[in-house]
Amino acid sequence: ESKKERGRNAFRQLPESHHWSDHDTKVYREGYPNKKDNPKLNHNLKFYQGTLSSCPDGDFIDNIHKKWWGDYDLLERHHGYIQWLFPIRESGMNWQAQELQMHEAKAIQKDEKASERFLKSYEMMLDFYGMKLVDRNNGQVQRSEKWKERFHHLNHSMHNYLRITRILKCLGEMGLEHFKKPFIRFILNEAIYKGTLDRTLDSCLNYWVGTLRKDEDRQEMEEYTKQLFHKKDNSQLTLMWL
Repeated sequence: ESKKERGRNAFRQLPESHHWSDHDTKVYREGYPNKKDNPKLNHNLKFYQGTLSSCPDGDFIDNIHKKWWGDYDLLERHHGYIQWLFPIRESGMNWQAQELQMHEAKAIQKDEKASERFLKSYEMMLDFYGMKLVDRNNGQVQRSEKWKERFHHLNHSMHNYLRITRILKCLGEMGLEHFKKPFIRFILNEAIYKGTLDRTLDSCLNYWVGTLRKDEDRQEMEEYTKQLFHKKDNSQLTLMWL
């Protein structure tokens, strides 16, 4: 199946009613109605306050930022850290990581140092994926200097698509819902129009867009997707890696 056919197939699967996601993202958007906050649990808060190490084979958050940033092999093969960096109100593959509690999310947002650490975690993972945050106010992202190498990796490392779903959900829990659309728009443009992240398109349309909590935001991304396909069809672009 060609890259163009993959994109077309993904586009044809867009639901007409804007119900973008499966049960997973729907429950997230509804705020996990069957879950209650446990005020006794605080591992995620302590981790982002710098007083608790991640596990297994982890470290304190400041050391992770200092030593792991740019170590792409480590970030790829280590499967326990992502649940600590981006906790959500769901269980993950790491049983030693605690589900996020809402009182923790609120406390992290109010703690200047903790919220700065969280933002730095997002920037570290963007770098891992070949991107960089260019505006900390609106969440705008663009290609990093190593984008070709990292895009190639992302196209062939599909377990990272699950990580990105988690990251987007966590952004919403940490008061950064407005960061999601710039990231998704960037991915859609690279996947559809530029053809550099074509293998991410299915996950973007079926999961990442589904993390947007507002109906109008998901509808906006559907319209943007259609515009990109139309732009691609009418473009004379012949070189993929511009």
